[in-house]
Amino acid sequence: MKIYHISKLLPDNTLREEDEQIIEYIVKKVEKGEDIDIRTTAENNYTSPSSISRLSKRAGFNNFKEMVFFLTQKFNESQIAERTLTQQKFLNTKQNWEEIDKIFELIKEQGQVYLSGEGFCDLLVKYAYRKLMLKKIYAIDLKDMEVKLVSDGKPKSLIIFSQSGENREALRKIKECKELGGKVITFTASANSTFLKEGDASFQVDPESSVINSENSTLNFFFGNCLNALEYLFDRYL
Repeated sequence: MKIYHISKLLPDNTLREEDEQIIEYIVKKVEKGEDIDIRTTAENNYTSPSSISRLSKRAGFNNFKEMVFFLTQKFNESQIAERTLTQQKFLNTKQNWEEIDKIFELIKEQGQVYLSGEGFCDLLVKYAYRKLMLKKIYAIDLKDMEVKLVSDGKPKSLIIFSQSGENREALRKIKECKELGGKVITFTASANSTFLKEGDASFQVDPESSVINSENSTLNFFFGNCLNALEYLFDRYL
């Protein structure tokens, strides 16, 4: 449970800058399943138990035990959520979750993101666009547009879809985005595709069918499973 935003983890806090190191210390203890008491926490952070008690109140809790209980619950929730996604047979990723965490936290910080997908993938773009707007993330649909022409000079991340993972126009957009310093999140049905190799966070989504074609005229769960993946990721991070 890496902390990138204390305000997101503890929304009612009045913490000071120096408090973050102690919060990180407690979180690491929680992750390791170690016992945590106020006296040892104070000693290991070169402060007093009364200072730790005041920190707990600045974090929005009545006491130290209440804060530790809250952080433990949050850690358990994050572990369950991670298992929920990784256990889904339709979705695979080669990145570790800390890498993926950082990219989505970056999108939240920037408040903007590029979207791209052609053909039936345009449906995924439209869905993601509306969902992101509800999350107060300004989405820019790159349909018929080049990244460099709409860029304001600031790096932005790109969420891009391609069932084959080899669409030339899509690969060009990935290259442009990276050249401008942006991160790329790819969704594809194809194992060993260029999409999987080029994505900073790449997801292979199982179409659950042995016979699919570019016209999408056969049974194909790729698009539906992409929607499920987006729902999970947006709810988890944004």
